[in-house]
Formats: sequence, structure tokens, C-alpha cells
Amino acid sequence: MERYFINSFFPSFPSPAWSKLAESLGKIVHGERIPFQVDMVVTGDCHCSCWHCFRAKHDNQELSSEVIKKFMTQASELGTASIGITGGEPMLREDIVDIIQSIPDGMEGQLYTTGYRVDKDFLNSVKGTNLTRVIVSLDHYDENIMCKRRGNDHAFKDALNAIEILSDQNIYTAVTLCITDDLLNEEDIIKYFEFVSKLGGDEIRIILPIPQGNLEGKNYKRLYMNAMHVIKKFKNDHMHKTDFPSIVLFSEYESQHRLGCGAGANYISLNNDGSITPCVAVPLAFGNIYESALSEIYESMGAYFKNSGRTCYGKRIGKIMQEECVDTTITPLPLDVSLSLASKCVVDGEKADFFEKFAK
Repeated sequence: MERYFINSFFPSFPSPAWSKLAESLGKIVHGERIPFQVDMVVTGDCHCSCWHCFRAKHDNQELSSEVIKKFMTQASELGTASIGITGGEPMLREDIVDIIQSIPDGMEGQLYTTGYRVDKDFLNSVKGTNLTRVIVSLDHYDENIMCKRRGNDHAFKDALNAIEILSDQNIYTAVTLCITDDLLNEEDIIKYFEFVSKLGGDEIRIILPIPQGNLEGKNYKRLYMNAMHVIKKFKNDHMHKTDFPSIVLFSEYESQHRLGCGAGANYISLNNDGSITPCVAVPLAFGNIYESALSEIYESMGAYFKNSGRTCYGKRIGKIMQEECVDTTITPLPLDVSLSLASKCVVDGEKADFFEKFAK
């Protein structure tokens, strides 16, 4: 049966995962809290040292395979339809194939990777599983700039090889870009888009630098906003071209006019130490899967995340952490510190437009 994709954020349709997503969204519209999307950081280990890494202050330990499978099962029971496998670099795990093969029915997964070790043997091993999307990081069309930004001489070739193999195997492939100073002008941004188009990817995902980890305390809003008018114009000019990748702006996806920021309410993350955080990029911990059931932890988060927000929670809490000079030497932060910070940034109010409109 042929399947279709809106973009890399959602499972394919028609599919059991899509049906589950529709059911979960319907319940959210009518007031329930359901984490229809989750991520799990299966390892903190990484062979790169990226300029924008929001996990730079986390350790590099691995989750046990048992707790990973436990998390996936319990998330599925809560209504999760889409699960992201991330790191670090998840492909560094020797049991990554077993993890992917364990994604429950009724749930689809996406793999976030630099492209490292993504080859035909790997893809043959995960064929027929519930992994349906792969997101590959590619920061630039220039090999030297890309490798310097990632602190790895093989980063460019790894990404290109992975995109080529994934496209050949007809696996939905998103190429993700974190905007840098090197791509601020119109000529370079368009050159990047055209370069990716020739590689055969299905989607180009544009993300905003997050003020955590290596970028803690820094403001890249100007950089991102300066590029947006060029990107949006290019997107509108190419959106109906079937031979060109779709362009997805993360800021649009989680804006108040779409699904909003679901951190802690409709989206949660399992950190590589077992902590449950409201977002993979937010270093607040609300419990640990090694010690408590996911349902208990998620329910307790409801006091701080009552519904989807209309602005990015990571940026809001990052500003509070900076103002209070929070010690982030070790992250995620302790439970008491996390709860204290969360109490100053409660998400409780008007939902994002998607949920407000469908509730009428």
C-alpha cells in the first residue's frame, strides 16, 4: 500500500500510526493532555562537536535497551503516534537496529542522524520496521565550512552518502539545516536549497539555534529572522514543484498559528540518563523512567504544562535561567531546581490556533 507524508513531523498516511495521531489530536482538542510526539536520546555520545549543539553540557551515557523498550511501550499506551530516536549520534549504538525493530505497532519512528554508518546493510536490517523517516543534518553546501562547523572531517561526506542511499531506497528523507552566518544572504541560501534538491531529499527542515548548551545565553533571533523573508519567498515560489523538496520552517510548525509549542503537554523527551524532560532541548527534569512509570511522571508535569503553548518554551525558560544565573554545569537540572523554574513559567492559557479552531 502506498503511503504519503505531510512532512517529517508526522507519521505516514494511511497507517495505524496516522489513525492513532488523529484520535489523540481529537482528544487534545477536547481538553485531554496526550504526548502524541516523543523523542528519546538513546545516547549522549557523539563523534562530532557541533557549534550549535544544545546538549553540549550533558554526559555521554547510554540508556539501557530495556528502559528504551519500556519507554516506547508506555508512551504508546499514553497515545504517542510518533517517536524520534536521537542523541548524540544514535548510530553509535551497537544495538540501534534492535531498538528500531522494537518500535511498537501503531507508532512510527524517525531517526535523527549525521549520516554516520547509514549504509545499505543498515537499511536492509530495518526494512519492514516502523521506522519511516530519517532526518539528516547538513549545515552547508561547502564541505570545508560544514566539517569545520561540526568538528569532524567526515561530516559532509557522511551526510551526502546517507541522503543518497536513503533516497535510492525510497525512504522519506528530511535534510535539516540550522541557519548560520554563512547562509544569511539570499544567494547562499538559494544555492543551499538547490544543492540539496540535487541530492534527492524529500524535505528541507529549517531550525532555529537554541539558547542551550553551546549557545547558552546567546541570542540568534536576529540571524534567524534576517533569513526568513528570503526562505519564505523561495518556499512560496517552489511549493508546487513536485521535483523540489518541501521546505519546512520549524518556527512555523510550532507557531501560535499552527500546533504551537507542545513541550511538556503534547510532546516530551526521554533523556539519556532516564530523565523525562518537556523537550529534548530543555534541561528540566520531572522524574526518571528508571524509578517511576512514565504515566506518573507525565501526569505530574500537568501542573506546569496544561496545554500547548503559543511561543517556544525553550526560549522562555532559557531567558528565566539566564536571569537567575542558574548553574548549568550539569544537566538536566535536579528535580527541585526544575520544579522551581517551571513554576515561574507555567503554560496555561489559550492554545495554539489548530486546537482552538477545531474545538469550535
